[in-house]
Amino acid sequence: MTTTPDTDTTAVSVAPAGRPPLPTPAVGWPGVLLRALLALIATLASYLLLLALPSVPGLDPAPDAIAGNWGAAVFKQSVPILTVPLLSIVFIALLVRFVDRRPWRVTGLTLDARTVPALLLGTVISLVVVVPASVLFTRLQLTAAAPGYGSQPLWVVVAGSLLLGYGMQGMTEEFIWRGWLTQSIGGSPWRQATIAAVTFGLIHVVSNGGHAVWWQGAIYIVAAGSFGFAAAALYFATGSLWAAVGIHGGLHLGNMLASLLGGGEGWPLEIFQTVVYLLIGAAILRRVPSASA
Repeated sequence: MTTTPDTDTTAVSVAPAGRPPLPTPAVGWPGVLLRALLALIATLASYLLLLALPSVPGLDPAPDAIAGNWGAAVFKQSVPILTVPLLSIVFIALLVRFVDRRPWRVTGLTLDARTVPALLLGTVISLVVVVPASVLFTRLQLTAAAPGYGSQPLWVVVAGSLLLGYGMQGMTEEFIWRGWLTQSIGGSPWRQATIAAVTFGLIHVVSNGGHAVWWQGAIYIVAAGSFGFAAAALYFATGSLWAAVGIHGGLHLGNMLASLLGGGEGWPLEIFQTVVYLLIGAAILRRVPSASA
């Protein structure tokens, strides 16, 4: 299967600074649906070792955590967590080779001089969006304060947030949904960002954020999609996929920092984040070359 257009949609070359200047044909809706399904399968498959490794003797971190051996507990937890982004890279390589039949560099999975600045930029954006609003909403009693982290040392809380936010979710989901899927569906940056955001939001149907009421779960799904829209826009604008990883990991880091400052989570905050991330994404895309194509 190739990325030969199956509709008459005009192909647009998306090449902001640092992004591979290769033509990106726009596939039709059957191709979009197939690729979204493949992205979902790749995402779920990336967790296979994470689910299996804790059952290996000696890798269960719970006994060490109970005994207060936090260093060993964090190490044993990090090993399976880091297999998730590594497996995602394997599946992306297969998708690029057999679905797209295009060079690896189209995925944006590279390390260069922009990596750290882009990662920090994305992180700062999410921290500014999440932390002040979370604390303010909780003080106004619009959201409930986070339950806290029990007896865990602060460094363990921070390490866990970084591992989960950047390693397990940030890298894995951005590698697949922004790095692979956007270029595979093709078209203008607006088309790529919108389709990737909608499909990314819909996969959160299987995990509605723990909301017991359906409409709160729906808000959570929309919020995930709007966040994905901003992540794609930032990727296109900077030419570095690590900006998307940063804005993703920064969201989780922001939730952790907000909870330490007395903040919380809830649907009013998710509505706020939905609006802000959509505005950020739209503002960024307006400055991306060919965004109006």
